[in-house]
Amino acid sequence: MSKVKFLSILSIGLLISNVALILFMICHKPPHPKHEGPRDIIVEKLGFDDIQVKAYDQLIKWHQDEITKTEKEILVLKNRLYSNLTGETESAANDSIINEIGKVQLKIENIHYKHFQDLNNLCKADQKKAFKNLTIEIATLFSHPIKGRR
Repeated sequence: MSKVKFLSILSIGLLISNVALILFMICHKPPHPKHEGPRDIIVEKLGFDDIQVKAYDQLIKWHQDEITKTEKEILVLKNRLYSNLTGETESAANDSIINEIGKVQLKIENIHYKHFQDLNNLCKADQKKAFKNLTIEIATLFSHPIKGRR
């Protein structure tokens, strides 16, 4: 067998194996891991029935609407505060804006708390213990991961 014929067969063999490998990778993608959001975790842990899930979805909608509205208030206040960076504004005026931001943040925490009170009220008697266990992890379910921590 000549060198040219051997190299041709080898090249064709490598080409076929590369195409087969690419096809295998495309056709056999591993499934994406299912990302469960806090809603799904809560529904599962509390064992909600369909009626409770619908009521919980309404609670979520109310909660999200209230948080969005309140976060917009904070954004307006922060824009007012940071616009003072370019001029000479008294620190008392800035302190006043910062205090207002704190009051609105307090409002946000009260909205969160009411949401979980409403969730607790949605539970049936046999789900109350599961809710009590859930309260231990509520803060971590809804927190953003802290960067730089291991």
